[in-house]
Order: sequence, then structure tokens, then C-alpha cells
Amino acid sequence: MESRKSIVTYSSLEAQHLVRALYRALLGREADATGLAYWTDTLVDGRLDLAALTAALTASDEYRATLAHQRAHAGLRARVAAAAAAALAGSPLRIVDVGAQILADEQHVYAPLAGHGLPCHIVGFEPIADKLTERRQADGATVRMYPDFIGDGNNHTFHLNVPDATSSLLPFNTALAGQLVHLSQLRTARTGQVATRTLDDVLADDATVDFLKLDIQGFELPALRHAGAVLARTNVVHCEVSFAEIYAGQGLFSEIEQLLRGHGFDFIDLAHSCRYAYHGPFEGSRDRLGWGDAVFFRRAAGLAGRDLLAQAAIALLVYDKPSLAAAVAGPAHAALFAPEAA
Repeated sequence: MESRKSIVTYSSLEAQHLVRALYRALLGREADATGLAYWTDTLVDGRLDLAALTAALTASDEYRATLAHQRAHAGLRARVAAAAAAALAGSPLRIVDVGAQILADEQHVYAPLAGHGLPCHIVGFEPIADKLTERRQADGATVRMYPDFIGDGNNHTFHLNVPDATSSLLPFNTALAGQLVHLSQLRTARTGQVATRTLDDVLADDATVDFLKLDIQGFELPALRHAGAVLARTNVVHCEVSFAEIYAGQGLFSEIEQLLRGHGFDFIDLAHSCRYAYHGPFEGSRDRLGWGDAVFFRRAAGLAGRDLLAQAAIALLVYDKPSLAAAVAGPAHAALFAPEAA
């Protein structure tokens, strides 16, 4: 009797997570809107299983080019990582993670730093109790976690949403969310009054912050407005930004960029972006840019050699930007980037 192959079925959300994870692992980037929609559909309707999708991606020209790129820069990454690890031995990279819960389909953006042997001191803030406990259990020896709501120092209504990664100090903008696929299914489970603390308050020790990550679902602008002292001693900011008002009253990318530019930062790139389709006959077409993760580097003027090397390591190891790494490292570290050293 002919055996039948078992078929694994995926929901649209499960399939999206898998496609995004494969793009990151195999192609070293976020899935573009067209690719995400196409491969998600192939998993949902059973045209491909996970193994076949993996095979399709690894057979692509882009995958071969990605491998070639990684091999070409492997020596550069090793040199920069070794130099940074030695220089930072007595002054570990300080990473501040605001919104530090573990996400199911991705590693922490700064994980490559420790992965390449750089000493790191991580401080995380996560107010959702079970997510705080989960992070402590997973990374207890390497991260100090705190339950504070980071914001403007005032009391606010916290909206615990489903899924909880969308929870926010702001309510959903239901007028917009109702128009967009994937946003219209979000909901608030319950609300409660909470007190927030500012970054200047919780990080009042005057220590340099090498990498500041903010992912607090629409409340990034108030948090940054009350972090002037911290920003003055921060080297890199990785901040979730919105291009559409997903949460009612939230600040948009243009406001965050202007604020950080005024504090001496240059916008470098979007490390990740997410687009949505409008409900209707073309729901596979993700036509509206919703949000992304924006990367800002402090301008080099006035930075010490240690901070420049930290910026260079982050540019190369986290964001795979060798020309940026060479530019911010400056003449003192030019030998690390010399072609003859490759």
C-alpha cells in the first residue's frame, strides 16, 4: 500500500514567521513585501513545505551572492571583532534594551556583538511580568532586567494587547487599523494605570551607552524627549519608528529623526521595515509602509577612539555595513580595513 506523506499546515501568521526567519538566516536580510507574500502563500496552501522552501531559497542567485559576500568579509569581521574585544576588555559595550522581551522568530538585534566575542553589559527594561521572567531565565547571567515602564515620567494607561508584543502606553488607532490586513485583527485584552520612568532617571550613572534599542510600540518619541542626558553619551540608537499612526497620537519617523538629529545623530538606514495591505481584492499587495527599525549613529566629532571603535564594530557586526564601519573607525583604525589585510 502506498504510504501518504504527512502534510504540515500553517496559518498565515505562522507561515510569515517562518519566511521571515529563513530570509534572515539564509539571505541575511528582512523579507521584502513581494517575497514575503509569495512564500507565505506557498506554505499556507501547501504548494511547498518548509524543506522545499529552504531548498528554493538556497538555490537562488541571491543566496549564492550572500555566501560570497560573507566569505569576502569574514576576515574583516574577525579582525574588527578581535581589535574591539581587546580594546573593550576593561570597558565592555553597554547595551540598553527598552522593550526587552524575547521574540519567537528572531534573535536580539545586538546578539552578533557577543557572538563575535565582544564583552557586553546588557541592561533591559520589560514591564510585562511573564516576559520579564522569561528573559531573566533565558539570559540571567548576561543581562540585568528591570520591570520599569520607560516613558516621560508621568502616569499613563497601559494597554495589554493580543498579541502582547503589541502592548502599548497608547491605544490602537482603530480608524486606520481597521483598514489594514493584519492590523485589524489586533485587540486590547485589558488596561490599567501605570507609572513611567524616564531614561535619564533610570540611567543616571553617567556611563556611556554604546547601543540604545527602543521598541515600546509608539511611545518612543516621549521616551526620547526625556532622555537628553542619556542621548548625550550614546553612540548608536536602534529605534522602532512608525510611518503611519498605528497607535493614536504616536510620534512618527519624521519627528524622531528631527529630535535625534538635534542631539547629534545621523539617520543611517532602516534595518527592517513592515508593510501592510488594505482590505479588499488585493490583500496580497502590501502597499503601505507601516513601521521599521531605524538606525542612528552619533556624529564622529568629539568621540573618543574607544567610542569610534565601538561604533565601527556595531556597524560591521550588527548591520553588515563595512564602508560605514571604516568611515566611523577613522584613521587610527585604518589598518583594520586595508585591502591588503584581507
